[in-house]
Amino acid sequence: MIKETMTSKQRILAAINLETYDRVPVAPHINAEYPMVHKGKTTADAYDPNQQEEGFKATVDLCKEVGGWDGATLAGHALPYPPNALALYRGRGGLGTAYRYPGRNQQISDNSPPQYAETPVISFEDYDKIINLGWRGFLIKTAEEKGMLQSPEEMAKAAAFMMDRYHRFVATWDKLGVAVMSGALLIDPQMNLCLLRTLPEFTMDMYRHGDKVQAVLDAMVDDMMEDALNGMKAAGPVPPNGIPGIMMSCERGSGQYLNLKLFERFVWPYMKKMITRWADAGYVVTIHLDTDWIKNLPYFLELPKKKCICMLDSTTDIFKAKEILKDHMCIMGDVPPSISSHGSPADMEAYCKKVIDIVGKDTGLILSTGCAVPPNTKDANFKKMIDMAKNYYPYPGPRK
Repeated sequence: MIKETMTSKQRILAAINLETYDRVPVAPHINAEYPMVHKGKTTADAYDPNQQEEGFKATVDLCKEVGGWDGATLAGHALPYPPNALALYRGRGGLGTAYRYPGRNQQISDNSPPQYAETPVISFEDYDKIINLGWRGFLIKTAEEKGMLQSPEEMAKAAAFMMDRYHRFVATWDKLGVAVMSGALLIDPQMNLCLLRTLPEFTMDMYRHGDKVQAVLDAMVDDMMEDALNGMKAAGPVPPNGIPGIMMSCERGSGQYLNLKLFERFVWPYMKKMITRWADAGYVVTIHLDTDWIKNLPYFLELPKKKCICMLDSTTDIFKAKEILKDHMCIMGDVPPSISSHGSPADMEAYCKKVIDIVGKDTGLILSTGCAVPPNTKDANFKKMIDMAKNYYPYPGPRK
């Protein structure tokens, strides 16, 4: 094992700041799916609202079992909710959701991850409502019309419950020396709208009604941006081992979905505005990128330097990403789910070694999984990923 000279927090900050680390930090992007399956449960159990505390405990137990890791990308099933922002955070759920969860939907098995059905939740006519009311106003008005609007007292109670859970989860990780890297979690405005309208409908909207779509995104972005800040401010200072951070989850704006002309109009201005605002406020921004973003990564050079983490899901070529972002931004990733679930420990070792050699040499890498750890991950493969970060790094010393 490599002789460690840094704490987990110092190691992660060194990667973010593109400074020398004693070894590559490791931070699996993990929810309760794999930890619960590891304990003999199902993914349905992982998404059971009554078992969320058990799911968190299973994750902590797994961390201890494999000897610990450096970072928790999120605290767990807990986000910092101030009362005045709860309606915004619960936007998609309050409007109706197209998610299908195991254990709650007979169309998928209890061992399946959640699935998303492309079912419209808002109509084209709702665009004018969003433009006129703003995003927060639209969510509140719609919840009121559906008889789902909570009273201020009910919202405050629900927010207090979630904030208490968030603080408890963060404190648990802090005692283990694991750095929680993000608190607030949002998706970018374009993806939010695309999920609500469905990919086919929203794509046609961009081509047929571009000015209106842009006006809707303009009406959404500030509420979404400031709500994340409000959540972090309400949560208060991070504990000693924590990192003040916000995560933005992005998918449907990538070059795999949209040409760069559409990206430049409907995606990038809003991503850039939100990420820059959060970075200027002192937060490390983890940009969680699902699908292939290689065509879009040159735009990331416009973001504040050494303030963000480019988190890849194994679809984007991590080695090309390093070539583009090497002196600008930390890269996080990106063990493919295929290796975690279907490969061997030898496959895992070979891939981690390649990523550390090419992406992690000198600095700038946080070793992680390509999106969330799959529920059917092989135990030996997961342990091997953690061990590779701790045991393989032949490049310590000052940067050349």
